Amino acid sequence: MGKKKSVALIVLVTLILAALLFISVTPSFYVSAAQRFNSLLSIVDLGTDLGGGYYTVYYPEGVISQSEYETLRAEYDEAVAEAGTDGNVDVDNPAETYLAYKGIYLHEDICDDDGSGNPTGAAFDAFRAEFQKAFNAISDRFESKGFIGCSVKLQDDYTIRVDIPYTDETVSTLFDSFAYSGSLLFTDDAASNPNEMRGDSAHVKSAEAVEGTDGYAVAINLTSLGRSEFRTITAAISGGSESDSNSDSSSSSGGTLYIKVGDEVLTQATVSSELDQDVVYISGGYSTRESAETIACVINSTLDENNVFDLNLDASQYFTFGATMGEYAALAIAAAFGVFILAMIIYSLIRYKGMGLAHVYGFLTYALLFIVCIALVPSVCVDIAGVAAIALSAAVMVFFNMYAFRNIREEFATGKTLTASVKAGFRKSLAFTIDAHIVLALMALVLYLISTATVRFAALIFLFGTLLSAACTLAVTRFFLYMFLAQPKNKLAFCNLKREETEDE
Repeated sequence: MGKKKSVALIVLVTLILAALLFISVTPSFYVSAAQRFNSLLSIVDLGTDLGGGYYTVYYPEGVISQSEYETLRAEYDEAVAEAGTDGNVDVDNPAETYLAYKGIYLHEDICDDDGSGNPTGAAFDAFRAEFQKAFNAISDRFESKGFIGCSVKLQDDYTIRVDIPYTDETVSTLFDSFAYSGSLLFTDDAASNPNEMRGDSAHVKSAEAVEGTDGYAVAINLTSLGRSEFRTITAAISGGSESDSNSDSSSSSGGTLYIKVGDEVLTQATVSSELDQDVVYISGGYSTRESAETIACVINSTLDENNVFDLNLDASQYFTFGATMGEYAALAIAAAFGVFILAMIIYSLIRYKGMGLAHVYGFLTYALLFIVCIALVPSVCVDIAGVAAIALSAAVMVFFNMYAFRNIREEFATGKTLTASVKAGFRKSLAFTIDAHIVLALMALVLYLISTATVRFAALIFLFGTLLSAACTLAVTRFFLYMFLAQPKNKLAFCNLKREETEDE
């Protein structure tokens, strides 16, 4: 490589890395009063342990919180006070209809008091059975969403607390949709003679979020029976079936198909013609994959009869919470990475000089591309396990660069020229480097395919890191070394190599 070409490449590569470094790690700032610059690191999705998130508590019908109970008592006391000294109040005390149980209150309609303050009775047994099905359904829905650090747990035995990381979705819609109870139903919702198709496992195989021509859509995979009945119902809704002339929704201009869970409309679509296909696409104007996934998760959960419950759940309030590992956990981890990278740079430059400079450029390329991946790939979320995956893949990249440099030194010690030593050293490192990266990538891929939640995200992050490490170790660092070697006159000193008898290279 000529010196002029080398200089041009060094300048170009440095400018590109500087630009990537700026957009990746620069703290956010306002460009103008209405525009704010956000670095790639600032938009990385974090798990609840590093970034906090939202939480809500689902209260079944007939169960209220301590604050709601106190409100009922206060309202009754106020009514008594307004009634005056005669004490005539037209309503009973609603607070007396509730039984205190741990931190909640259970209505007398769903339980009796056994005399010791414990709920009992046939109604309570039925309530417990339905509540267990509701808990199973809520757990299944949030697990299917794949939130990293998501927690679904019982609170006071008969309420459900859910913690999720921050999300771009409308969180109130997410919590409300996952609370829908009842069976899945496809219907035109007509006042009389509605056209309907049950949404059970006999009719629907599964649902998934897919990318469409205009945003995202929900793809519903039908069984053969479901396809036949869906053809019938869409023909009736669109006005294409004479046999359904009694349907209020039948018209030549088409109608609306509602997909409902119980009494709630989950999503809807306009039907203008008969549909006869195995996969139905519902494009409800979903701007993000996550919003379409929410609909798919609810549909999939209703296909399991053990997850179909008839208990109304209320999640009218949601709250935010900070990182469970501490407010400054993410900042502390970022600082630790900064110290590691700085120490690695100093060691590389002192130990290997020019080869170390090539390694620094290679590592920066790896690190910045890694940031781009975890920031822009929608399915990546970083928690403490993800941080460990990042650290491990970075250590792999550093190790194999140093392994190549050690082989170059060993080849040089045998009496070869610098150029021959560089070629032989990289060639000697090639097999082990490739084999190790293939094994690590396959391990990460297998873990990604068979695991869920935290392990799945960590495996995906490590897979990205391994692929980038392989590319930078095998090609990028080597390219940078040749680029830098075109400049110095004393190439041996530049690479921190010495012989007992100096040779011209």
